[in-house]
Amino acid sequence: DDGDEAPLLTHKGKAIDDLNARDHVILSDDDEDGGDLEAVDTELHFGGGSFSKQSANPYGSGGSENMADVYSTRKTELDDLIARRKMMKAEKFKNKETQVEAFENMDESFKELSSLLNFRDKEKERKERVEAKKSGTLTQDEIEMNEWDKEMKTYLFERRVKATDRTKTPEEIATEEAERLQELETKRLARMNGDFEGDELSDISDDETDSKHKKKRKHKKLKKTGNADELDGSDDEDEKEDELEARFTADGLIYVDKHGNFVRKAGEEQKEEEGDESDIETEDDSEGSESESEESSSEEEKDEEELTAVNKILVVGTRVKGNYRAKEQFEGKETWYDAKISGVNKNQDGSVTYDVTYDDGDYEEDIEPDNIRIAQKTSDERKKEKQAEKESALKKLKRQKAKEKARQEMPFVFEVPTTLEALHDMIGTYASTGTDASLIIERIHKANSVRLDKRNKEKMQNFYDVLLRRFIAVGDSIHASGDGGDELGRYNQLDALTRTLYRLSQDSPECAGAVWSRRLGIFQNAHAKRLRDSEFVSSDDDTFSAWPSTGTFLLLRALGHIFPVTDLRHQVVTPALLFLGQVIAQTPVRSMNDLIMGVLCSSLMIEYTRQAKRIAPEALAFLAGVLRLFAAPGTENARFAIPSLETASKLSNFSKMRSFVSEFGEFDEAPRLSFEVDEMEDSKMPVAILCSVLSIVTKSSESLKGSLKNAEYETFSEITDSLLCLKPSIKGALLPLCVASHVQQTAAAVSDACKLDVPRTPLLRRTGPSISERAVKSLAPRMEDPSRYSMSKDKGKSANQAAIDRTRREFKREQKAVSRELRLDAAFIEHERRKDQEKRDAKEKAKRNKNFAWLEGEQAAMNQQVRLGGGLLSGGGTGLARAKVKTAKMGIKKGGKF
Repeated sequence: DDGDEAPLLTHKGKAIDDLNARDHVILSDDDEDGGDLEAVDTELHFGGGSFSKQSANPYGSGGSENMADVYSTRKTELDDLIARRKMMKAEKFKNKETQVEAFENMDESFKELSSLLNFRDKEKERKERVEAKKSGTLTQDEIEMNEWDKEMKTYLFERRVKATDRTKTPEEIATEEAERLQELETKRLARMNGDFEGDELSDISDDETDSKHKKKRKHKKLKKTGNADELDGSDDEDEKEDELEARFTADGLIYVDKHGNFVRKAGEEQKEEEGDESDIETEDDSEGSESESEESSSEEEKDEEELTAVNKILVVGTRVKGNYRAKEQFEGKETWYDAKISGVNKNQDGSVTYDVTYDDGDYEEDIEPDNIRIAQKTSDERKKEKQAEKESALKKLKRQKAKEKARQEMPFVFEVPTTLEALHDMIGTYASTGTDASLIIERIHKANSVRLDKRNKEKMQNFYDVLLRRFIAVGDSIHASGDGGDELGRYNQLDALTRTLYRLSQDSPECAGAVWSRRLGIFQNAHAKRLRDSEFVSSDDDTFSAWPSTGTFLLLRALGHIFPVTDLRHQVVTPALLFLGQVIAQTPVRSMNDLIMGVLCSSLMIEYTRQAKRIAPEALAFLAGVLRLFAAPGTENARFAIPSLETASKLSNFSKMRSFVSEFGEFDEAPRLSFEVDEMEDSKMPVAILCSVLSIVTKSSESLKGSLKNAEYETFSEITDSLLCLKPSIKGALLPLCVASHVQQTAAAVSDACKLDVPRTPLLRRTGPSISERAVKSLAPRMEDPSRYSMSKDKGKSANQAAIDRTRREFKREQKAVSRELRLDAAFIEHERRKDQEKRDAKEKAKRNKNFAWLEGEQAAMNQQVRLGGGLLSGGGTGLARAKVKTAKMGIKKGGKF
């Protein structure tokens, strides 16, 4: 409390005077230094220190204050410290020597052990492997290992690429295709209207084929009329009169004129056109030579053309050559220099003079037209102009071709036809070949797919039924007149229709199933009506047929490619199988056409059941009956499994089937069945029927082999009896060697399937499928106990603890969801607030800008009045402006210049 005492300083709650020497320590960075630098060292060696004014002993109170004693004591301590340090270093060195000696002993002992081991010589093995590789004595494992090493090394040199885009969904693919067609249609319409903005015309070639076709049509018109003066009308109207229109009819593709009169069928050649081609080519050559001579003469004239005088008024910027200072030249000497017209002066007497700026920078005024001539263009400039003209002409020609092409080609986007007649009208309008008809159908589907818009389901369902009817019509046309050549290509049309039907079925399976079910019902009703009508027709009348048409069977053949035929029960396939079985069992056979349709129907039924290993008893019975029609003499009275075939065997056209085959003779390749009417009455058709039936029986026996549990003999009993009735080597009715070998192969296949060389085992009741076989294959992951499944977080916990943790997790999820919703709401509110604020700020800014504009206008008017002398100004400050105007220091005087 005394005022004379010095202030007390503290550190970390302690008085500095009470701190001992160990508190003033500076740690050393030396790890081997066991001692620390104490405060006394600092005081003795460097001076200073954080001691109080009182003479304190650095070694504590009570010590001697003599400096000599202090130094002697400190020296003793330092000697002890040095001795301890030396002892520590000696011990460390000794330990290191001991460790090195231990390592050496261990290495010596390892050498003794390593001498007992037998290491392989890698260098020797490598040389042996190389020699074996050269001599080709490597083992299979070594060869595979070498190939694997080589393949792995090739991966090191492959370019690293980024992962590709993900696989697109069917909806995305359909959208892209529809957008592509829409763009093409927009481009086509723009070309038709002459709008080529942004059109690069990359799909238009540079040849002159279109112009040659025009010359050809014009030449034909001249030849028909016989007088060129009669062609006073436009060429377009004459072309329209001579154009032929392609139409699809029941007889195929035909061409009609503008009045609808028949001209010719597709594929027929016109002799007049062939005769005219040579004349057209010669005329084109002569015209081409004349045009070339004209072009060469015009080029020569341009090269010989000299500078001409100006006889017309030139415009500013025209390149000319001027006679420099013509009036000042001695004795009228002319000096012409390149220049450019910079001004045109019209005088009162009507004459014109020019102001010219020369290329060297000189300038001359009022030059008369006689001293100015248009400068001759250089060869480069002429080439550029020619190139520009050529490009312009080529571009014009391309646009003309593009316009004609757009008018001739079919649209890319079509409306969905709801009836078959509407589809045929569309095909007759835009298509000229079968490929075009298929393309129209494909574009209709792509532009109106259900994947684009669910609202297209109803009209695409109607279109599906239209395509089924179209398929039947094309199939019937094949039966009536064949494929139709490359121009019609009916088989290719059926392939395209099948692909389109499959895509439509994938787009909307429910609609496809409904349409097929309704169509099968129509087939059933039509067949029932034909069966009723057959009762009133004589059995000798082979013109009537109760069998479905060829187009119907071809459509049922496409059914197996659209829907799965291996399902146990299917909405479409199962009714189709029942319908085929009914047709085979109930339909009478009256002609060769009926027999071929029956074989086709049986093959369809076997094809439906082949993969599922099912039995088609109607088809096997019909095939057995067909084989009995070719039975050897003496076995004709055998029983038929199908009553219709038993009735047909008594007809005249079927009773001689064996003799037809015997009289056919030898052949290298078996003939094939045909659906065309013209070929059905051919003499090779009985042989084709027999070979086809034998092939179908062979395929059926191979597919059912070993899958009927020893019931193959009963299944093929009718087939076996029919094969035994053939007897290929019987005298008087020998079968050709090719047919006989085919019969032998079929008999061997049936014998192998029925296991006739194995003792017969008793029949067993066919057991139903087991529970595991009936069960649908599950793709769910296997778990230890599905009923007591718990998350990995709850494993090892009691039920109460697991419930508490589950509740806590649900609470956290709900809390996060609420926080997320609050953040979204806050962001939305802030967005709306800023939008309102921006609207208010925009209003205020507009008002302010309006005021600023008014003020600037007023200020500009005032400045203008000041420059004009202030005539309209009044008030203070205007006198100075009037005084300056009078002295011409600012403003404009009346009638003066700046």
